[in-house]
Amino acid sequence: MGGGIAFSGIVTSGLGEGAFYMSMEHYKKEIKGKLGFDAYPGTLNIKTDKKINLFDEKKAVIIEGFESEGKVFYGTRCYKAKIKNINGSILVPDKSRHEDNIIEFIAPVHLKSELGIKDGDEIRVEIRWQK
Repeated sequence: MGGGIAFSGIVTSGLGEGAFYMSMEHYKKEIKGKLGFDAYPGTLNIKTDKKINLFDEKKAVIIEGFESEGKVFYGTRCYKAKIKNINGSILVPDKSRHEDNIIEFIAPVHLKSELGIKDGDEIRVEIRWQK
């Protein structure tokens, strides 16, 4: 099954764009089909010293990009992961305006409410490699 890695980070506010992208039909369908869950429309942003570009690309689940009305929407590499007892996925978008040390996490629930966490809290993320 392949193992994985774990790291800690600090919950931080994002750019406010996660809900828009997670609500798009194309991404919803890709996430459901490839990751196995309906993502809550938004992302949890985690500031960490872990370099997201060091994740093993061969072990990523690929969410395809698409074009709509002349606009390009990029794909993302996903890594199945969990925070506490909630399974979800880390997203590493092909194009992002986040700093390299901000990781986006999606799950089927609103993580801040479900886990009782807020900006500034430290959390631990576990990534499970697929193969």
